[in-house]
Amino acid sequence: MRRRNNQKLSVLHMVSSLLIGGAERFVIDLCQQQRHDGLKTKIFSFGRQDDPLVSECNALKLNVFFNRGPKIIALTRLHRILRNADVIHIHSPHVLKFIAPLLPLIGQRKIIYTRHGAAPLDTPTWQLLHKYCEKYIHTITFVSEESQQIFSTNHGWHKKQKWVIDNAVLLPEITGARKTVEDTLSLGSVGRMIDIKNQINLLKALENLTPEVRKKIVVHFFGDGPCLGLLQQFKEEHLPDANVIFHGVVNQRDQIYSSFDVLVVTSETEGLSLAIIEAMASECAVIATDVGGNPRLVSHENTGWLFNYDDSQSLAKIIETCINDRKTVHEYAHRSKTMIEQNFSLQNCANKYKQLYLN
Repeated sequence: MRRRNNQKLSVLHMVSSLLIGGAERFVIDLCQQQRHDGLKTKIFSFGRQDDPLVSECNALKLNVFFNRGPKIIALTRLHRILRNADVIHIHSPHVLKFIAPLLPLIGQRKIIYTRHGAAPLDTPTWQLLHKYCEKYIHTITFVSEESQQIFSTNHGWHKKQKWVIDNAVLLPEITGARKTVEDTLSLGSVGRMIDIKNQINLLKALENLTPEVRKKIVVHFFGDGPCLGLLQQFKEEHLPDANVIFHGVVNQRDQIYSSFDVLVVTSETEGLSLAIIEAMASECAVIATDVGGNPRLVSHENTGWLFNYDDSQSLAKIIETCINDRKTVHEYAHRSKTMIEQNFSLQNCANKYKQLYLN
């Protein structure tokens, strides 16, 4: 590595955008921790300069670069930025599409590729891209064993170093008194409104409850995406009596997680959900699909509940249990916070990545 002994290690984190999402939140938190640990960190985003998390980066005085200008000028500028980094840490497969032409031209840089999700990426285009990029990546990391297994099945990379490094959260950042009413159960859904997240399953679960039970529930949706209109339409047509609030994009995590008692995750697949980690750190109980890394975080009938994907009837029964037994909800929430504090420290996560950078 070309860095001199008296210089800080320079790490360039590369993301496809700074829209609100688990991977993007994690990168910002990791940059803060790494800066505290003496590393020189920067973020390169292929998204827009007005993406919601850009203002948060600016407030934290994190250096952010954007892909801009005509293609040849943008590539030339990106090439210069890549060559000025000791470590290039890629956080999205979409980033590989942009930088693939430059990989042979940037010299001996340490390149780390983190897969935050568990999607197989098994189309011919993705297969070809990963085959091309394999020889330039030093190490690939995953946030769950399942993600690693799926990737190995679809792409191989059997000679590459593969690490599983848990997502984590800056615990002191999650604060705020819970805004709850004792005779009302507040449920929350946090994340991009896309097909794979299947948020409509939560509304279908409400539909399975009696009107009397629904009166005791308020649902808070935080996020945006192509499925928002479908969710709003389903609510209007099937749940006119339900108290469902669509908040849109909200940046402040304390505002999000202090708004509800129980986080509901209905995804078809997950890596290691940062929304679950943040909710548990904020002393929320969690109801989640029994997929991906969710069972590593949610211990069934201990810190929350697990149910089968797309099973709205089972989800409805769990919600009704939460309404009738608020004491258990509080107990699960307290255990959740303790578990995250003990097992998902961002300091430990940052130490593991630093070990990879320096190896």
